Amino acid sequence: MKNLSLFLFAILIFGCGTEKPVVEEPETLVEEPPPVPMEQEPIGHPLVARGSVKHGEINVDPESLDNMLHFEFTEPFLRYQVLLREKDGYPLAWDVFDDTGTNLLFIREMRDDPLRHDTEYVLEIIALNYDCEVIEIDIQFRTKPRRPVVEETPTVIQERIPAVPSGQHFRFDIAPAVIAAGTVLEGQADVDPEQINANGIHFEFDVPLRKYKIDLRLHNGASLGWLPRGLVEPENPVQHIKIMPAEGFPLLEFDTTYQINIFFQDFACLDSDHKILFHTKPKP
Repeated sequence: MKNLSLFLFAILIFGCGTEKPVVEEPETLVEEPPPVPMEQEPIGHPLVARGSVKHGEINVDPESLDNMLHFEFTEPFLRYQVLLREKDGYPLAWDVFDDTGTNLLFIREMRDDPLRHDTEYVLEIIALNYDCEVIEIDIQFRTKPRRPVVEETPTVIQERIPAVPSGQHFRFDIAPAVIAAGTVLEGQADVDPEQINANGIHFEFDVPLRKYKIDLRLHNGASLGWLPRGLVEPENPVQHIKIMPAEGFPLLEFDTTYQINIFFQDFACLDSDHKILFHTKPKP
């Protein structure tokens, strides 16, 4: 009996020594990934203060627009060029009808081509500011669906030829300023130098200029230094410019070839360079 007790005691001792204690592991904290931000709505151009439609706007009522769009910009522009088209590329016969040189732009339907319901449109605006910088503004919007009616006649879609080929930009289709009249013309001979020395040389342009530079010089030679010298940026638009002899500088002589170099820029920011050669008459 004593031996049995010792045997059971030994089993109890050795059994407790080999059994591993149960250790509770701490709960693992699984961090959830940050939420994916939702796609933001398109942001309008910072130069657009307000307008009939906003960039990214949907459910625009085309009937309430009365076939006209207007926008106000944060700064005035010299000139606008616009193209209103469906998103698939079909252009609409809409055009600008406001005075340039303002910060207001009005676009209206020209030839029975109204906005349609449930259609995406893109308005492409190219504006020219007073620093002769070209600003491109795109405004996209979608018109709301038409309310269903009991019986609706099928819509006849007339295919229109895009005004601008796909992938190409439209540009200002404006001719630069030209010299309308002048004291001397290119290639003119028998010019009276005494009359020019007394009255100067005058030029008239077909449109006002924003800046110009004119220089009278010997043909392939030195400048005569007549006034004005250097680039002129008048405070008010000018269509008439002249160059006069300066005190202490050479006058025109008989039987001599001269050239006039003229640079000018109009209010469409288009530059032009001209060289006019003329020959004075022989000394009487």
